[in-house]
Amino acid sequence: MASGRDRLLVVGGDSSLGAALADHFSGADWQVQATTRRPDHVDASHPFLDLTAPIADLPDADVVILSAAAARIGDCEEDPAATRRINVEGTLAVARHMAWRGAHIVLLSSDKVFDGTEPRRDRNDDPCPACEYGRQKAAAEAGVLALGGQGAVLRLSKVLTPDLDLLADWARDLDAQEPITPFHDLYLAPVPMDLVARTTAHIAKDRAMGVYHCTGAADHNYVDLAHALAASLGADPALIQPTSCQAANIPAAARPRHTTLEMAIEEQRWGITAPEFDDTALQVTAQAV
Repeated sequence: MASGRDRLLVVGGDSSLGAALADHFSGADWQVQATTRRPDHVDASHPFLDLTAPIADLPDADVVILSAAAARIGDCEEDPAATRRINVEGTLAVARHMAWRGAHIVLLSSDKVFDGTEPRRDRNDDPCPACEYGRQKAAAEAGVLALGGQGAVLRLSKVLTPDLDLLADWARDLDAQEPITPFHDLYLAPVPMDLVARTTAHIAKDRAMGVYHCTGAADHNYVDLAHALAASLGADPALIQPTSCQAANIPAAARPRHTTLEMAIEEQRWGITAPEFDDTALQVTAQAV
């Protein structure tokens, strides 16, 4: 490597998470390329990759971050075969191909590998997914961990970003003095994008292996998130009118009571702790307005 810089390949550069990771590593002086499945976006920094097709020519890399996924729980329930081709078969094909070429593989996974019945799940607990997306992520985890010293998994709870469509819709309605109806029985333990990027960077730099977690400190419902947004907007909190996700026919698998994960190793090794809900919610909603 003539430049002496570590080479990173982000699989899934079209997503907000993949793009943010590419930006973070570029700022840390990594040589970064991020895949795209949009032919009109292909250039020297964005090689083409479609996880539903045979592997195309991919650039050499020292570390590969697998961030592409069909992540909508409803989509996975409705079409498990098609989503599995992306989340398991295509993802593991890239992982094995790039590991064979010497790369260290980091899979971004999800708290949904657990059923959500217990808080702060231990990384050594056996996966017990309650939804198809969780089952697919558990299968992808097993394949990456089978790479041994070349494989790592980073499980994430809800990654909260200012460009979240839900926040934009709520902000528009609150600005117009219209009520919003957040779910009082749907929960999240949000983490900001910058914490995900920093945690991923530690794993990549250390070529760490095994399972890692990045999660909020506690689960809160979406009503709490709505109140944080209203506070950032200076909107009338009386416009927040809680409703039930059960009444909206959201399946039980998509509304676990707990999404938190324990983060003992991350704190001991890198000084990373699970952020408090108020800190994350206020930080992100302030950026969204």
